[in-house]
Amino acid sequence: MSEKVSGPGRVSLEDVARLAGVSTATVSRVLNGSSTVRQTRREAVERACEELGYVINRAARTLASRRSMTIGAVVPTLATETFSRALGEFQRVMHEAGYTLLLANSNFDPAIELNEVNKLIEYGIDGLMLVGNTHHPRLWERIAALGIPCVQTFSLDDERPCVGYNSEQAAESIAQHLLALGHERFAVIVGTPPSNDRVSDRLNGTRRALASAGLTLPDSHLFDSAFSMNDARKALFALLDGPQPPTAIICGNDLLAFGVMRAATERYLRIPGDISIVGFNDYEYAEHLHYPLTTMRVDLTRIGYEAAMWLMAQLEGNSTVNRIEIPTQLIVRSSTGSAPRE
Repeated sequence: MSEKVSGPGRVSLEDVARLAGVSTATVSRVLNGSSTVRQTRREAVERACEELGYVINRAARTLASRRSMTIGAVVPTLATETFSRALGEFQRVMHEAGYTLLLANSNFDPAIELNEVNKLIEYGIDGLMLVGNTHHPRLWERIAALGIPCVQTFSLDDERPCVGYNSEQAAESIAQHLLALGHERFAVIVGTPPSNDRVSDRLNGTRRALASAGLTLPDSHLFDSAFSMNDARKALFALLDGPQPPTAIICGNDLLAFGVMRAATERYLRIPGDISIVGFNDYEYAEHLHYPLTTMRVDLTRIGYEAAMWLMAQLEGNSTVNRIEIPTQLIVRSSTGSAPRE
């Protein structure tokens, strides 16, 4: 089936091949992203397409190949660097392979995520990327029924394909760092909607580390509804006005840590002399803050890359490992220091 476009003269695949001086098969391979075509011929085809104004007829391609050349992705939010960095690399790899990314935002709501996945499936996506391993129970039934390759990201899963990191272990490392500095009064500021299994795991890791030192995390020192910098700022004000203000604050991401820093400076607290603050993810600006931020580094770009490569392998019929663990690294900067003397 030849691929044509509407428009003046209805440019065809044969027209492109004639102008480029190659066969129609070569043109088709170039348009399908094949790596077997010589660079000189690829460039000739691309020049011919541009000169003739040739645009691929996606409907014809889908009928011929039974692929839509689209990949779906649903993320909880685009408001932070956490997901945008991973998505940027994911899209780059898929684009180079000839795929178009269709993106949706679930706002951490499993029902919305299920609805968005259903819409993406209606568009005929060839593969799917999700975040976390906590989803609506009907989501997996839908994916399995259609046989769509799906990879989970940011979390580890022993049952389904995933590219993620050990959240519990990462959180335990943060708490141990602060314990080694002599801190005994901890607080945690995070956002934990029902579908955020990463933060739930981190709370488990934090509590385990504190328990090993004979300490606990009081309920009054856990703020689990902070989603913005201002939320974190208000949370620290509440903690400082309490009967036993903490000396160490663990935040769900670097944005929340920045909010805590702002609140601390508004109360004329020294960082880290009076209070130590830790973030998560190592956003680009973390080391450039007035008080360079101690944080847990996660290779967000690699998460996107590995997820894309896993999907590519599945679509090409190649076997690959289904569990890819991304290492984390505690980056110690000047926002943490020894616990203040009483």
